[in-house]
Amino acid sequence: MSGELLPAGWRVPIGVVVTLSGAAVLALSWRYAGADTAGRFDSAVIEPLVVHGWQRHLTWLVADLGSPPALLLGMVALVVAARRTGRRAALWLAVAGPLLAVALTEFVLKPLVGRTYDGGLSLPSGRATCITSIAWVLVLAFVAVGLPAAGWLRAALVALAVGVVAAVSLAVVALRVHYPTDALAGMLVATAVVGAVALLLDRSARFRVSGARRTGRALGERVPR
Repeated sequence: MSGELLPAGWRVPIGVVVTLSGAAVLALSWRYAGADTAGRFDSAVIEPLVVHGWQRHLTWLVADLGSPPALLLGMVALVVAARRTGRRAALWLAVAGPLLAVALTEFVLKPLVGRTYDGGLSLPSGRATCITSIAWVLVLAFVAVGLPAAGWLRAALVALAVGVVAAVSLAVVALRVHYPTDALAGMLVATAVVGAVALLLDRSARFRVSGARRTGRALGERVPR
């Protein structure tokens, strides 16, 4: 398996998005470090979203799309799809992107920031990180390079990815397990990490391709005529 990961026109925009997302995560982490109450934005958004009664059961089903088992299933599906394309960088992104994003959220940022909701560490939201990382792998590893071939199907996949990310992020707020800014931070972490991993893998793939071409030209020069 070989090949570059990103089209040339995507590299600079992705770099900008990664930088802005990383800066926003740092800003949110600084603003809510050690907090255990809602901020002004959180207070304004939470109440209209809260669900009660039978709606909570349905909302939990949505929120569970960002759970660890769902993350694992999504990664397996993306790995299988990446192997079918024969692109090594896409395969690595499907594995490394989500795992690094979730590890950063759960084992680094949550303990460092120390924001709590009902006694539990909450910023960034792990579920928002999980689902957003899967969505970004889908977009960067497949849609960006024209897979699937049908344009309407690629548009449908992007719309589905955006819709699921939004639904899971809103669900964790509606269930009162996260503040809105927790969910936002989770989405931003996944965006920054998966985007950064994609750029690194793309650079590595281009380096290998360039090296192979140079080697091929050098060997060709030595071949007797």
